[in-house]
Amino acid sequence: MAKPDVEVLAVTDSRKYTGKHLGAIRGGYGNALKTIEASGPVKDVVHKAFEDALKARGLLAANNGGSYGLDITVEKLDCSQLVRKEAHARFRVAVLDKNTGRPVYSKVVEDSREGAGNPFITGVFGSVEELAKLTNDSMQAAIDEALDNPAFLTVVRAR
Repeated sequence: MAKPDVEVLAVTDSRKYTGKHLGAIRGGYGNALKTIEASGPVKDVVHKAFEDALKARGLLAANNGGSYGLDITVEKLDCSQLVRKEAHARFRVAVLDKNTGRPVYSKVVEDSREGAGNPFITGVFGSVEELAKLTNDSMQAAIDEALDNPAFLTVVRAR
C-alpha cells in the first residue's frame, strides 16, 4: 500500500466546447433536441473525480502535502445520441515531482462506450440521464486506467 503522496495540481479543459457542455441527444436531421451538461465546469468535475479515485486508493495527499502532483488535460469528454448512445473520455495525465517541477510520468488514457440503440427511444424520447450515466462511466473507466496503471503506481511508490 502506497502512502498518500499524490495531489491533483491542475486540470485544463482543452475541448472544443468548454464549460459544462458534454453533448446532445439529436433529432433525425442532426439537430440538438436535448443537451447534456455536467453538474459544474468539466475541469472541476474531472478534478473531483480524480481526487475521489486517489482517495479510494489511499493515494490522496493532504493539500500541499504530496511529493507528486497530477497535471491533467481533458482532451475529450463528450457524448451523443442519434440512434445509439456514445460517450468518450480522453485525458492526458502527467505526474510532476513537486520538488523539481519536472514531469516523471505521462500517459494518455481513454475510454469509449456505446449504449444499445433502440430506434423507438431516440430523439425527444431519448434519456438525458442514461446518456449522462454512460458519459460518467466512460470518465471513471479512463480515470481507473490512469491510476491503476502499473507504471503510474511504480512512480508514486518510489519514495
